[in-house]
Amino acid sequence: MQSLRPYAVRCVQYFKIFKIVVFLGYRKGIKMKIFNKEKDFVSKVNFVDENNIFVGYDIEQDCCEQADWFLLDKIATSLPDEKDFNQDFDVSQYVFDAGFFQEVEVFKDGYNELDSGGMVAFKLVNKEGKEMFLHLFNSHNGYYGHGFEVKHSGVVVREDTL
Repeated sequence: MQSLRPYAVRCVQYFKIFKIVVFLGYRKGIKMKIFNKEKDFVSKVNFVDENNIFVGYDIEQDCCEQADWFLLDKIATSLPDEKDFNQDFDVSQYVFDAGFFQEVEVFKDGYNELDSGGMVAFKLVNKEGKEMFLHLFNSHNGYYGHGFEVKHSGVVVREDTL
């Protein structure tokens, strides 16, 4: 009786190669996803693009603050109305511009509109070169902070608190 071991080893080797090919093809086909607080998480929002760039933001609310995110076709110079937050933009064809990060100052009538908080912007681009900007912000009295983290292929490249 012949041993099945050589056949089994070959099958395992082929399966490993198949698994790698399937994984690489699957990863490249993934479009930008938003895992939103209202749908998937209670106190977080996470963005992941097809290049495996991840931006996560803790937006659990406490009193005397407002932490949230929004998308605009330009860098904000003031906070939009709350009704304009988290509109249903189709970001599926966009990826993060890995080299772009900007802290945003928001003043209204000469005062920082965010009190002791802050705002940051990340650029998203599509294949046609159209830009969109993801803004994370927190307006608070100096007591509350919310962390954000940026990873590229699982490696943390930036983390801070607003």
